[in-house]
Parts: sequence; structure tokens; C-alpha cells
Amino acid sequence: MLILLALCETACQSDARTTTRIPPTPESISKKNWQADVLQALDDLISRKVDLDNNLYQRARIFLKQEKYTLAENDINAAIDLKDNVGEYYLLRAKIRHELSKTDKALEDAQRAEVLQQDLPELYILLADLNQEKSQYREAQNYLVTALNMAPYEGDAYFVKGMLQSKMSDTLTGLENLKYALSLNPRMLRAYQQISSIYNRLGNKREALLYNQLAIDRFPARAELQVARGEIYQRAANLDSAMFAYRKAILLDSTLELAHYRIGHIYLKWKSYFGALTAFEKTLKQQPDYPEANYLAGYCLEKIGNDERAAEFYSIAIQLNPDDQVAQAALSRIQYRKQRQYDPAGIFATKKAAVVPRSPVAVPRVLDSLKIKIKTIQPRRTIDMGRDSTMQIKIR
Repeated sequence: MLILLALCETACQSDARTTTRIPPTPESISKKNWQADVLQALDDLISRKVDLDNNLYQRARIFLKQEKYTLAENDINAAIDLKDNVGEYYLLRAKIRHELSKTDKALEDAQRAEVLQQDLPELYILLADLNQEKSQYREAQNYLVTALNMAPYEGDAYFVKGMLQSKMSDTLTGLENLKYALSLNPRMLRAYQQISSIYNRLGNKREALLYNQLAIDRFPARAELQVARGEIYQRAANLDSAMFAYRKAILLDSTLELAHYRIGHIYLKWKSYFGALTAFEKTLKQQPDYPEANYLAGYCLEKIGNDERAAEFYSIAIQLNPDDQVAQAALSRIQYRKQRQYDPAGIFATKKAAVVPRSPVAVPRVLDSLKIKIKTIQPRRTIDMGRDSTMQIKIR
């Protein structure tokens, strides 16, 4: 009887474990779907104000990984407003602001995290990176030494080290450290970009294109990599290849103003002013406060004979950059032509009929002999120098 009871209890426990245990996570679930499920759960918790600051922080971390930097910054700002003495919150906001190119604010947040005793390698690497971007090399080196002592095989640390060395005129050593950072972390996009950029500045087109292609192979959806490829070709005067790369960038991201701007430059080289004007107008659609694009759009309009619109773009360029003497000279040139009624395009000029001045009527001149005294011309006189009889010259 006891044996039967023991068997029944074991069977019940086995069934209970079978029905209540958590099933394993299928390997086929992608990271994107997993993040979507987590975001949905966090949204629910945040709407019910459950552990609000921590859940906002967790959601900001996911937004940072998804490169939704504005949403991430909004969440972490709300979390810090609720609890302003957590070092992890300031560290995350420093990372987000670093991605948003808010270097000064990112440095303030990183320093605040350091004060709140966030003794982490990633914090010191971030501090070193922010200081080198602000050209504060001594502080960057101090933080970098601390980070490397704590994490000697951290790829980001060697990236910062390479950036420091390349900025301090040790380019070759800097390249070696950037390559070592890639060997530690092959998915470090910034390392590919910096290596390619340094080789491009050195005029090594082959190596620049090689590392750019390696980055494109790993990150095919990043439009800025195609822009960088176009700049390499453009520097080497391969304008057709550059144009092809810029157009591929626009296919990936039509709002990328730098790609449109570079295309406009190439059309200017080809003296295709209508194509250049279209490219610069697309640039200004994405970034209206771009002084150079405003000036070049005005230049194209001036070349095709539309002085009125050209003057508008020149005026905007001067408002955005009052020290732009080139735009000021261009605007003065148009104003001068307007006064002279001169059209630079020539074929569009509407010149007025030339007025031929009438020749004056010939009036004979009569001399008043009472007021004018005429003397006859006297013959030229000869001068007799005389002879000195006192001088006696003897010739022997």
C-alpha cells in the first residue's frame, strides 16, 4: 500500500512539473521580435507606473540599441527626473548624448556618473573618448590608462587609443591600434570608418576602399558608408564612381543631405547647373540652415540667368553666416548688374535698342582780331660768340 502511494505521488509531481514549467525559448525567435516583446511589456508597466524610473531606464537601453536616440533620451531624462542619484542613469544618458553629438552634455553626464561611484571600464573609456573629441588629450590619456588596466582586451579602449595617437601626429601607430580594436570587436563600425578616413587623407585609395568595403559588407544598410565611398572616389577625381556611390546612398536613405550636397558638387564640376541646382535644393529641403548649400544654389541660379532667385539664396547665406565675403560679393555683383541692366546669360538678355548719338552741326570758327594779337614769325638769329685775341696757341 505504501509503495502504491509513493508511485502515485511521484506521478503527480512529474505531471505538475510538466504542466507548470516554463518552455524553452525557441532559437528561431529573432532579436528584433524579442525586443518588441520586451518593449510591449515595458510599455504596459510604464503605463501602470510600476517601478517607473527603472522601467524607463530599461526601455531607454533598448531604444539605444535600436539607434532610436531621441526616444532613448526622452526616457532616460524622465528616469533621472524621478531619481537623480543613480550613476547608471547618467552613464546611459552620456552614451545616448554621445551618439547625438552632444559632446559637452555627454561629458557632464559621464563625470556625474563618475562622482556617483560608477567604477566601470566602459565609463572610463567613454570619458577618454569624449575628452579626445574635445582635444583634451592629457585627460583622455589618464582615463584610457585606467580603462586598460581594468579591461586590457576591450576593443573600444584600443579604438580611443588609436584616435588619440592619430590626432597627436602618430598616424601609423594609431592605425595599428585601430586595426587591433577591429580584431577584438569586428562589428565596431567606427573603427572601419576611421581607418578608411585616415587612409583617404593619406592618399592611399586602395586601402581606404578596402576598409570601406569591409564595413559595407558587415553593415549593408548604412547609407553613410556609401557617402564615404563616394568621397574616396571624389578625392581621386573618379567622379563617375563617386556619383554612383552617392546615388546608392540616396537609395538607402533619401533624407541624407550630405549625399545630395556631394552630387551637387559633381554637377558643378561638369558645369551642369540645372542638375546641381536640383541637388542643392534637395539638400536644403533636409537642412535649410546650410550656408554653403544656399550659396551654391544661388550660384547655379545666377549661371542660368535667374538673378532674382539667386539674390534670395545669397541673402539667406549671408544671414546664416554674416562673415561670408564670397556671398556678399555675389550679391553685390547681382545688384550692380541690376542697375546696369545686364544679363549674365546673354541669350536671355533683353537689351534696349542702342541710341546712336547725332553728330553735332559743324560751325565755322571766326577769330576776333580785336582781342587776339597775331605776331609774325621772326627768323632765327645767329649768335656771334666773338674771338679771344689774348690766347696764343703755338703748335710745335
